[in-house]
Amino acid sequence: MFWLNEFSIHRRMGGALVRFAFEDGAAAFKLACDGECSLREGVILPALVLGVRTSCGSAAAAEIQDDGRQTTFVRVASADGGFIVPASAGGLRGPTLQPGHLVAWQAERYDPNVAKLAPSTKRRFGWIGVRDKRCGWVGLIKGTLKLIYEGDGWIGDERFAS
Repeated sequence: MFWLNEFSIHRRMGGALVRFAFEDGAAAFKLACDGECSLREGVILPALVLGVRTSCGSAAAAEIQDDGRQTTFVRVASADGGFIVPASAGGLRGPTLQPGHLVAWQAERYDPNVAKLAPSTKRRFGWIGVRDKRCGWVGLIKGTLKLIYEGDGWIGDERFAS
């Protein structure tokens, strides 16, 4: 078990810290987007695992790479509802990722070449698309998070290990 302490939502009722428990990852992710989501190198943020299409066209939660690591798409928490990036598991051993899992995603580095490949999400001037530059962040999934926010952070569940 580990804590995701860099992320915090300060909600107090009568001076006591509140504990939030959620039914599913999507509901927890909504609260995560309300918190402090400063994107910078090394920060760990909550993210929601999305489904992917495998190379043979079938839907799957994660694709297994040649080296054995799981790769998937995640929606990383941010004040505007999140942004989508591809992400790999931080190790070979760990939980099997499923759509809807809440995970701890660590921003490793920003790659402008990856950002150029991001699809245009907003239209300006009727025909020119604007890319979300945050999609250029490369990061790792460190582990899954429990659907519990307590005190100053999310409670970790299973970590990935080599």
